Amino acid sequence: MQEKGAQNVLISMAGDGAILVTADGDSHFSPAPKGTLVNSIGAGDSMVAGFITGYIESNGDYERAFKMGLCTGSASAFSENLATRPEVEALLKTI
Repeated sequence: MQEKGAQNVLISMAGDGAILVTADGDSHFSPAPKGTLVNSIGAGDSMVAGFITGYIESNGDYERAFKMGLCTGSASAFSENLATRPEVEALLKTI
């Protein structure tokens, strides 16, 4: 994907976690936080939104952005609705 122009490649593997390959070639992997799947609709979009939020809030820290994305997607999957900030922050403490 980077050869086609993507700078950062963020891949969700659902319950198996996620991978990030950054623009500078670093890669990050994390297993998914523990929780009970309630509704996976919107979890991928939530992961992207969390990544962008984490990136902006941390002034470009890819590791922080990756963890924020992973926890936001997971929090949405563990909820009947989209994740709330407190749900995301609770998961961040577990990884």
